[in-house]
Amino acid sequence: REAGLLGIDTLEDPLFEGVMGISITGKDSIIGSRRTSEEGLLEEEGTAADATSNERLRDVDPYNDPFTSKYKPDEMRCLGLIAHNHMKPAMKDFVLSHKEVLKKFRLTGTNTTMTMLKSVFGDDPSVRFGPTCQSGPLGGDAELCALMCLEDLGGMIFFQDPLSAHPHQADIDSLNRLGNVHNILTAPNPASAHAICFVLKCSLEQGRKDKIPSFFYSLQSPGVKVYKEEQRRQVERNK
Repeated sequence: REAGLLGIDTLEDPLFEGVMGISITGKDSIIGSRRTSEEGLLEEEGTAADATSNERLRDVDPYNDPFTSKYKPDEMRCLGLIAHNHMKPAMKDFVLSHKEVLKKFRLTGTNTTMTMLKSVFGDDPSVRFGPTCQSGPLGGDAELCALMCLEDLGGMIFFQDPLSAHPHQADIDSLNRLGNVHNILTAPNPASAHAICFVLKCSLEQGRKDKIPSFFYSLQSPGVKVYKEEQRRQVERNK
C-alpha cells in the first residue's frame, strides 16, 4: 500500500525507472526511506514530519499535490522545457509527474515539446504558454538564447542526450553557455529536474523570490564582471 501511495508501485513506473533510470533495488530503497507520522505527514527516516512540503499520503501521485502559488505565471519569467529526440518520452513522463508545479509558470520550449505540453495540459485555463520555438536543429535553441538575453527566460529543464550526435551542437553549446552567463536556474538531466521541482514548489508556496531569483531578476555569472573590466581596459588601450 505504501509503495502504491508513493507512485512507485509497478516495475514499469515511468518516473523512477523511465525518467530517472533508477534500479528496482533503488526504488525499494526510496520507498523504505519515506515514512508517515501519526498525522499522515510524509517524513524521512529518522526525522520529524516534513513540514516544508506539507504533503500528505493520498491515493494520488505525491508529486502532483495541488497547491496555491503566491505568484501568477505572468509575474515571472518563462520556464523552458527542451528534450532531445531520444529523451522526449522521458520528458513527457516527467511533465505528467510534476505538472502541478510546472503549470504555475509560463512554459516555453522547442516545437515538439510545446506540442506535447499542450496535449498534456489540454484545455486547462490556468496554464499559460510562452513562445513556441522552432525545432532545435532549425533554430529553436538559438531562439531560447534570444529569449534569455531579452530577460524573459528564468530557468530551463533540458533533457540532453549524451549518446547521440546533434547537427546543431553549436546551438546546444550556446544555450548551455548562455544559461551559465545569465546565471539562470538550469536542470541538464532528469535527476536535477526532479530535485529542482521541490525548490520551485517551496518557493511558490512560500512566496520566496530569493530561492528562485532568476525568474524575477536579471542575474549574471561572477565571470561577467571580470570580462567587462578586461573589455574596458582593452578599449582604453586602443584609444
